[in-house]
Amino acid sequence: MVLFVEFLGHILAVSAISFGPDWRGPRPGDVYKEFVIHNVGDRAWRVTNPRASHPGAKKYLPNPVWQLEIDDLSDAIRAEVILDRWGGHLYTINPRIRFNGHDWIPVDPPIKADGAKLSSDYYFQDNPLIVVPLEYLKVGTNLVEGTCDHLKEDGWGQWGLYALMLRVYYDPAKKPAGKGRIVAPRSGQTITENPLIVVETEHEQVDRVDIFAYYYGYDENGDGRFLDWHGGWFKPFRDAAPQWQGHVGTLTDPPFRVVWETRWVPDQPPGQIALVARIRSKNQLWSVTEVVNGLTVGRVSERVSLYPAVDFPPEFGVRAGERRLCIIKLPADYQPQSVVEASLHYRTWHGWDQHHAPYRLNEYQRAHEGKNHHYHYHIHEIPASALRPGENSFEIFSQTEHHMLEVLWPGPALIIRWKR
Repeated sequence: MVLFVEFLGHILAVSAISFGPDWRGPRPGDVYKEFVIHNVGDRAWRVTNPRASHPGAKKYLPNPVWQLEIDDLSDAIRAEVILDRWGGHLYTINPRIRFNGHDWIPVDPPIKADGAKLSSDYYFQDNPLIVVPLEYLKVGTNLVEGTCDHLKEDGWGQWGLYALMLRVYYDPAKKPAGKGRIVAPRSGQTITENPLIVVETEHEQVDRVDIFAYYYGYDENGDGRFLDWHGGWFKPFRDAAPQWQGHVGTLTDPPFRVVWETRWVPDQPPGQIALVARIRSKNQLWSVTEVVNGLTVGRVSERVSLYPAVDFPPEFGVRAGERRLCIIKLPADYQPQSVVEASLHYRTWHGWDQHHAPYRLNEYQRAHEGKNHHYHYHIHEIPASALRPGENSFEIFSQTEHHMLEVLWPGPALIIRWKR
């Protein structure tokens, strides 16, 4: 009962943040534009401690200066940026960015379950969202810079800024944006597994619809929040443009409807799920629908449960003969014959199989299937017979002298579909 009360308290706390006046990001009724930088090559994305003394660090200094083009600030009311950020080297501290030589703006780390900021001894990749004062921006070319420190003054602090999206919000009464609404499902409904989501638009110039869902599930964008609006904005490959993944779907042609694959959405308290859509017109203005809330996924013959790593430890990376392990706990009465299917949520940086031995989940071994010097998120199918009641050991090992395998915050998590 204590665990349930703690979990419920977490739900209530995060719900207040997500739906209340402090909800940052696009909100119902907003009108905005997006202006994007995505950095390519080996140097342009690196942000290094200017006082670093290591020869390897010095070749990346001075830090790059990025250029962001903004074509409209008339009737603007606020602005924010979202980053595709690699957390970088351990013990990197005080990451920050600035626009056009104005004051530096801190870029906060992800959070832990208790709301505390993640310490600098964790590997992570995330989508931090930062408010930018409008007076820091101008129409035309804007210069964007990053910097950081290290726990050791001349240490090799470094983080990665792969992509940056600036959202400029406008007075909705003064900007003509195509609008719409989610017409199916409707608030308060119990929806089937893999439901059809239908968005109705009021303007023939609409050329894109992004749909997002709010629920308790794996933290695929690395911010430390499991109960959240789900979806991550990441570059699938180093030189590719960033894109949304893990959300309900992106649609570019009418009719705007998509089947939401809820296979790995865990069972929720009744009415906890919500949906919202962002609608873009050909003039590049976005609008946001009203939220459809109070939804429940009705499963009859199966149930779905999520089991994150327990007390996921810091410094969870390996090279040169190192090993690391963490524990994922399953119910004490676990039985493989009760499982319909099981999988592992897994986020890595440089989880490249040519450099690293397979991971072990108890006695089961599996290739990482990650990328060379880049981020990767995958859901690996796991044989039910490989799992055991209680503690399950997840272990990584590598002999490479090259870059470490980094397992990213908040660590691996098992997801299981059970027979009822």
